[in-house]
Formats: sequence, structure tokens, C-alpha cells
Amino acid sequence: MKSAMLEAELRRAIDLYFGEPLVRQAVRRALARPGFALHPEGPGRAGALTLEVYRAISGPPSPAAIQAAVAVELHMQAAYLFDSVADRDKSPSDDLSPAEELALAIGLLSAGQSAVGEAAFMAGRSGSGLRSLQQWYRDCIGSVCAGQFLDAYLEKRDAVTAEEALKMTSLKAGGLGRLAAGLGAGMATEDQEIVDRFGEFGFHLFTYSQLIDDLRDACPAPDLPSDLTQGKKTLPVVFFHNSLAEERSKVTRGIISQETQARITADISGVFESSGARIFGAIVAEAFLNRAKNNLADIKSRLGTVGNLENIVGSFEISPQEVGLAA
Repeated sequence: MKSAMLEAELRRAIDLYFGEPLVRQAVRRALARPGFALHPEGPGRAGALTLEVYRAISGPPSPAAIQAAVAVELHMQAAYLFDSVADRDKSPSDDLSPAEELALAIGLLSAGQSAVGEAAFMAGRSGSGLRSLQQWYRDCIGSVCAGQFLDAYLEKRDAVTAEEALKMTSLKAGGLGRLAAGLGAGMATEDQEIVDRFGEFGFHLFTYSQLIDDLRDACPAPDLPSDLTQGKKTLPVVFFHNSLAEERSKVTRGIISQETQARITADISGVFESSGARIFGAIVAEAFLNRAKNNLADIKSRLGTVGNLENIVGSFEISPQEVGLAA
């Protein structure tokens, strides 16, 4: 799904928005890491979705659509850097401090905002159409920021509910998906209802994708770092820890011994797999995927076509084995 054209445009945008050579080189270095847009295997799914939505409505991408896709990728990279700072991730080959990464994330977010404005200008948006797009964009970014804040807030707490973990995921990942799909639609039409429907499609698709990533990262293998061992507040990890609450209560009440609890802790991976957390996470993820498919079916009934978007959904979909479940 990664687009060489989009990557080239993103590199040009970095050159444009980061005029200070030291900062520009730092951005390039940060985004060349695994999982980021300039890495050879970087996904680039957000900007690609923007372009595919535009194609489904209006045909080959216009300069405004390409600029919008660049804007979306700039926002995605900012979110990844904020996550890197929050998670205190650090590669042995990386010399960027958390403070430097935070500065770059703010710069990428600002660049993304500028790129959205330029895309709207290139698309000829003005008057009420421009105001509607601005308000819609503001709401999208507000959702993403709320999700980012909730992520950090939940990390400070010992007790977190599954509902809170899911809200955080949907605000942050779903908000970015709404931005990616809705902005592509907003470059192709001023019909706000169509923009909103594509936004809902992106919201559900990207929430599904993040929930699947959380399942993969929850407990991948005993010898690998995992969200479980790091205590992250993702949905499967929160469900798992809450399922152990009764066991901890039994220890407190003397029903089971500290030694038994210690054995459970030593085999935390095995206990996770038998807890139902992975199955629960997969069921919730599947619900979001089905909503995305229903969104797309509704859009198809209205527009008559959705271009290549059904295949795009298929590229997101994974098999049960890929998240550690039996077929």
C-alpha cells in the first residue's frame, strides 16, 4: 500500500516546512526508523487511504488531494513521535532525546496543519465550504489530541477499565483514520454528509487496525518485549489485568497462597493466553472491522462505486492465526 510518489512528496514537504538544516536532518533521521514513513518498510497507510478515497469519488488525485495526503502523513508521524516519547522507546542507534523528539513532533503537527490549509486553498475551498472543512478538521484533531492525552493519563493509573482503554484507542487511532479518509473526501466534494460518512469509515478501519496491533504486541513471545510486561494500558492488557483482580483478592483474603500467586506471575505469558484476553480483543476488533465494511457498503449504495477501497479494507484484514488465535 506504500506509495513511492507519496513518500517523495513527504520528503519535499519536510524540506519545505523544516528550513533549519539541523532540524530537517533530525526529522529525516527520526522518520527513517522502523514503523515510520521514510523507512523502506514503513506503512504509509494513512496518506494512501486519503488518495484512495479521493479516487473513489473523483478519479486520479489532484494536486490538492496529494497535498492533503501529505498533511495526513505529517499528522501520523507526529502521533508516532508523541507515542515514542510517551513510551520512552529508544533505539540503540538513535541519538535523539525525548525532548528533541517532542520538539520534532510539535514541528510535524504544525507542518501538517499548514499543509491542510494549503490543500484546502488548492481545492478552491472558500466561504461556508471552507468553514465546514475547518470545523471538521478541528474536531478530528481535537479527538486525536484527547486520545493522546488519555493514553498518557491512563498510564499513570493502576486501575483502568476496558471501556477507558477502548475509548483511548478509538479517539487516537480512530481520530487519525477519520482525518485520513474524511480529508480525502473533503478534497473531492463539498458535500459534508459524504465527508462525514467517509470519516466514519476511516474511524472504524483505523480503530480496528490499532486493536489488531495491540493484540500482536500484547504478548508476542516469552523472550520479546511486550505491552504486557511493560504494563501498557491497551485493551487486551487491561482486560487481562482486570481478569486477575479476583485472583489478587483471593491472595489478600488468604484463599490462595503467595507462592501460588508467584507461580502465576512467573508464567504470565501462559496465564495471558488462557485468560480470554486475546479472544476478547479479537472480538472487539472484528466489530470495528464489520462497522467499517458496513460504512463502505452504505457509501457504495449512495455513490454507486467505492473504487479500490474494498481491496484496501482487505489489505487491513488479518487472519486469526496472525494474532495468535487458532483458526
